[in-house]
Amino acid sequence: MDNVSLSLITALGMIIVALIPLFYWRRLTNLKFRWFCLGAGLWFVSVELKSIFASLYDETIIGFLSANLPELLSGAAGGLYIGIRSSFFEIGLTLLAVLIWKQLGRNSERAIGIGIGAGSFEALLLGLGVLFGAVVYFAGLPGAEEVRVALDSPAELTTLFFLIGPAERSLTIPVHVASRALIILGVAKKKALMVFLGFLIFTLLDGVAGAAHVFGLVGEISLWWIQLAVLPFALLSIPLIIWCYKKWRENGACGHETRICDE
Repeated sequence: MDNVSLSLITALGMIIVALIPLFYWRRLTNLKFRWFCLGAGLWFVSVELKSIFASLYDETIIGFLSANLPELLSGAAGGLYIGIRSSFFEIGLTLLAVLIWKQLGRNSERAIGIGIGAGSFEALLLGLGVLFGAVVYFAGLPGAEEVRVALDSPAELTTLFFLIGPAERSLTIPVHVASRALIILGVAKKKALMVFLGFLIFTLLDGVAGAAHVFGLVGEISLWWIQLAVLPFALLSIPLIIWCYKKWRENGACGHETRICDE
């Protein structure tokens, strides 16, 4: 199979990875879908604001770092800048939301659900984007050749390239969830260290990915190395999510240990 055909597996895998945590959490906690939608909405607004800021300032800031620092240090600083920028907008908007409406942190079920909404919505959009690219190619629409080139180039260096998308989303969704749950519950429960940790995890995740772009590694090395670099943040996020859930879940509110009356 050619890489465009294999991208259909990529798209399906990313969509499945997006939906599993959403429906699992809904089944476990009976959380209303509006909280997932709120997480998705906060993610969408924050990414739009981040994209505007990046289009205006990224080239200038990264160019300044490259011109004034040694190559290794400028790449690391550029990656850190990208991580801070992403965290400022994505996690910062969540912080602003919970400062205005502390009911977002009423319990861990809600806080984690908001994080799932953000992470799953991003994964779903990316999966649909890959699917749309395949449709453009097979339908022979304008841009079809660009779709093929965009897939063929990294696939030459990356074994099982078609699994990168689902694997990447499987690693990043837990970080989306943990960082937002820590922020929301940290504010609601007055735990400043949790707020700091929420920002830190997300900053480091996007910082590593950003550094790979600044150093020009994307398209030069196997993408599995980049996934390996972000793996520690996913592994750290999972026990943090479990800890948040167990510590601040709304036990027995509906006569069930893990289901809640979500008003």
